Amino acid sequence: MPRSQRGNPIAHHHLRDSRSATSRRIRRTAAAAATAAFALSLTACADTFRSASSSPAALAGRVDQLFEALSARFTSNELSPRYDVVRKRLGQGALTPSRVFSDSAIWDARPSPSRREIFVQGYLATDGHYYLDQRPSLAPPTHLGETRHAISLEQLDKNVYRWNTRVDMGIGTLTAEDASDIWNALLTGAQNRGERELRDDYRAAFPRAMTAFGRGFSLDTARTSPGVSGSTNVALTFSFRPELMRPAFPALADYVDKYLGPAKYHFVLSERGGGVLFDAIGRDRHVTLTYRVQQGKLVTLLGAPRPWGDTLLLDADVSLKVKMFTVGFHKLTTDFVISNSGHERAWTIVAQREPEWDLPLITERVIRSPLRRPFEGQGAMFRVGIRDTTGALTEFSRAARLDVQESAIMRFIGSLASHILGDIDTRVENEEHRFLRDGFIALEQDLGRLRGGGREE
Repeated sequence: MPRSQRGNPIAHHHLRDSRSATSRRIRRTAAAAATAAFALSLTACADTFRSASSSPAALAGRVDQLFEALSARFTSNELSPRYDVVRKRLGQGALTPSRVFSDSAIWDARPSPSRREIFVQGYLATDGHYYLDQRPSLAPPTHLGETRHAISLEQLDKNVYRWNTRVDMGIGTLTAEDASDIWNALLTGAQNRGERELRDDYRAAFPRAMTAFGRGFSLDTARTSPGVSGSTNVALTFSFRPELMRPAFPALADYVDKYLGPAKYHFVLSERGGGVLFDAIGRDRHVTLTYRVQQGKLVTLLGAPRPWGDTLLLDADVSLKVKMFTVGFHKLTTDFVISNSGHERAWTIVAQREPEWDLPLITERVIRSPLRRPFEGQGAMFRVGIRDTTGALTEFSRAARLDVQESAIMRFIGSLASHILGDIDTRVENEEHRFLRDGFIALEQDLGRLRGGGREE
């Protein structure tokens, strides 16, 4: 981008050196796997940028902005001294909110006797570090990767609290419609293609990204088979490969393998009438995604093909091993709502049905009624989406709501979560930074090459 565009806040991101980007702490084991899976899905078909509503060059440029925003956001973090302390206290009190509710050193605002608020602004500085600091108020992001975080804690009853969180990040000029087009193209590009053709496509289109993310994750199989009424059944299997990650990222490989290795999970997205749409099942470091497409659209997986609706059900079973315990849940049924119109695209998951819990025998005599509280009333909520606004940066947002009733069982679960987070030491964090930095830079370079004018570094 010419230097003359330096005054444009949306275009200003091109003046930053993407090679300085590194990733921030990712607190959940699955985050690295999900990022790699997205990159591999992106490379699954070169037609992704040719089948969307925008011109290929324009869309590739907007996606390039997205990855530059991620690179900026996931650079090495510098926390203000106050926020460094606050973040740790919030983590320790997530499931025991009374420990932090009355701590006057934590909160930026007290709009009522029962409500506390924190505001955090994040930005990439000229020294190559990403700074996070608490502020008395928040401003919208004006540069790629800038974020605003709002956290609130409300006391609903004597031992009952509600957490609300929202994070918005500026991602450039990608529109909500662009995001919808890309997502659809990623999943439907496999239609009428064999595994060899798919592999040839992604290797030719995104060689650098495949090399970068391939140091730990692989797309093992990409099977397609003809279905009824001209549909195509698709099955993709991704794997975490610790032996590939360990030479360059030994601490990260050990951490991910410790928790992802023994994990078992199954997610099924279906219509309210019972028709299965999408199936994801994982164990032994592998996850297989199964779905069906017809004439460029996602359709029901079984029976006569029908287009996806916008109000669906998501069923989940999850099992993890933490310390000496195997914990998890099964038969968690949630509402899955797709917003797909106007200037916003979003997925909202609402949980109002308590699952069946898989907890250690030592908790048998502990009162478990507090485990029902998050699912009562409005229920627990998680939402992720993209919204574009004329004259401003498009924002990627995530929001969550969770009610917590303090009890012995919640303290036990909180101790397990703290153990998982506590295993993220400096070495693990630094290697996460380097792994994701390399991947995002590779994606930027491949996108530049795809549109015929990018960096060839």
